[in-house]
Parts: sequence; structure tokens; C-alpha cells
Amino acid sequence: MFIAMNKVISIFLALTSLLCFWLSGIQSGRVVGLRADYRLNSALPIDNAPPLIAFTTVALGGFSTLIADVLWFRVTALQEEGRYVELVQLSDWITKLEPRCGEIWAFHAWNMAYNVSVIMPYPEDRWRWVRKGIELLRDEGIRYNPGDQQVYRELGWLFLNKVGGKTDETHQYYKDRWAEEMTALLGGGYPDYRKLEQQPVTVKRMAEEYKLRLEVMRRIDEEYGPLDWRLPQSHAVYWAVKGRDRCWDEKVLPCERMILQAVKESFVRGRMIHGTDGRYHLVPATELFEKIMKAHDTAQKKYPLETYFIHSKAGFMKDAVRVFNDAGRQSEARALFNQLVSEIPESMKERNFEVFINTGGK
Repeated sequence: MFIAMNKVISIFLALTSLLCFWLSGIQSGRVVGLRADYRLNSALPIDNAPPLIAFTTVALGGFSTLIADVLWFRVTALQEEGRYVELVQLSDWITKLEPRCGEIWAFHAWNMAYNVSVIMPYPEDRWRWVRKGIELLRDEGIRYNPGDQQVYRELGWLFLNKVGGKTDETHQYYKDRWAEEMTALLGGGYPDYRKLEQQPVTVKRMAEEYKLRLEVMRRIDEEYGPLDWRLPQSHAVYWAVKGRDRCWDEKVLPCERMILQAVKESFVRGRMIHGTDGRYHLVPATELFEKIMKAHDTAQKKYPLETYFIHSKAGFMKDAVRVFNDAGRQSEARALFNQLVSEIPESMKERNFEVFINTGGK
């Protein structure tokens, strides 16, 4: 009698469990829809994921997080010891265990682009590791975290700082290689969008290999440009705009800031010319001035409590005063200087135009 009762209870519990699974399955579609409506994209199901990702996220369940935590302790030790190459494989395992964590992807990409690259002896080897960091975020990190602004921001920063900056002694090599790639892909720095639309093979390659969409590039050029797409700063703008479009409103401030930082750099050194020495050289793109000023004003209206945008605008106007003066456009430089003193006086240490120019614009 006791055994029979246990069998009845077991059957009842099994049927109840099946019913719960069935009900949860019915509701999952609605939950996924709500996540999409509220832009919680980082929690959407992973479609066509590699077998290892599918296994770790489904079969291991919560255990994958525990394993990843253990590996993180090892990562910390390796980083303190400066064993960056070993970190690459270990970090790769962690991304497989926790593909939904944007911080992990950002750390892994940073390690390859900044730590591993600089211990390589030759520029081409360094560039290979910088590219690996970019590709990791662009091709995988965003795929698994489409709503995480950190992934977009870190990708934009790799373009803006690692490739576009001067912190690496081989930065010119990176700039030259990227410019060559974009020239071959787009036909030059300033794409002919109508012409490209008639080239399906090129459009497909842009989307599949570089994750570049013509409609997004065109929209960016209309709002901030025309930008020279051979420059890494332009691609920093691209990924920051993508992050701004995909993320929650309260989380897009880092992307908004990166957009302004990148377009400011595009103004100061945003036109690329090919010198007689066979290298690309950068000169100011003064034609971007009005649109960048408008972008700052728009950001200030959108985020009136964020003082960053006020300081950013002041810094941009100071740069523009120097650029216009150096270009022989003294009347425009002086008028802009007076506007800066009038609009943002607290940003100015020196109120005399001549002294401002002679002291390097302090």
C-alpha cells in the first residue's frame, strides 16, 4: 500500500512538473516579446550560437557562472604577473561560459589590443592583436550583448584611442593599415552612397565582414559629417551611435560623450591626405564646425544637468579658435573667441585673444 502510494505521488509530481514546463513554454514567447519591446536585448535568446556557447548557457545553467568566477581568480593572478598571452585563452573560456556579460568581452578585447599587442616585436604582429580585439567586440561581443552600451563604448574606444590616438609607438602603422582597408572597401574616404547601393557584393561584404550598414553611415554623415571613413574616429562615432540607438536611454550617456569626443577629434585632424612620403597625414576638417557645434547644443538640451557637454563645447571652441587662426582665418577665430568668452566665461583663464593664441590657448 505504501509503495503504491509513493508511485501515485511520483506520477503526480512528474505530471505537475511537465505542466509547469508547458506553461512556462507558453509564456516564454510573451516574455521575449516584452524584453524586445523594452529593449532588454541582452537577454534575448542566442540564435545559431556555436555548440560550445549553446552547451555552456543551456546545459551548464547556473554552474557556468560558478566556473567563470573560479577562472576569474586565475585571470587576476595572471594579470598581476603580467602573463598576458596566457590570459587570452583563459578569457576566451570565460566568454564562452558567460557570453551575456559585456564586462568580460571588454576585458578580453582590452587585453589583446593593449597588453598582448605591445609585447609583439613587429608592427604587423601588433596590428594583428589590435584587430583581434576589435573583431572580438564587433563580431562576437555585440552579437551576444546587443543592448549593452559597454560593449559598443569599448569598441569605439579601441578605434578612438588605440588606433586613432598616439599612445602606441606604432600607431601610424595602425592608421595606415586601416585607411588602406577602408579605401579598398569604400573606394575612398567619402563614400558615394548611391554608387555603393548599386554594388550588392560590396554592401554584403561591408555588412558581413565589417558590420557596417550604409543607412547608418549615411545618417551619421548627415548629422555630423561628411566624415572621412578611412579614419578610426569615424568608426568610433559609428559604434557609439549604434550603442546610443540600441541601449536604454539612461545608459546611453557614455555613448553620447564618445560621439562628441570623436567628432571633435575629426575636426582637429579629420581630413586625410596622402603625402609624398607614401604615408597618410591628417589636417583639420573645418567644414565640420557648424554640425559639431549643433551636436553640442543638442546634447546640452537633452541632458541639461550634465556639465560634461558644457565643458566639451568649451574645449571644442578653444580648439576651433586655434585651428581657424592657424589657417589664416583670424576674423573667424576672433569672433569665435569672443563668443566663447561671452557664453562660457568660467572656462576661460585668459580673456585676451592675442595672449590666448600666443600661450597656446590656455
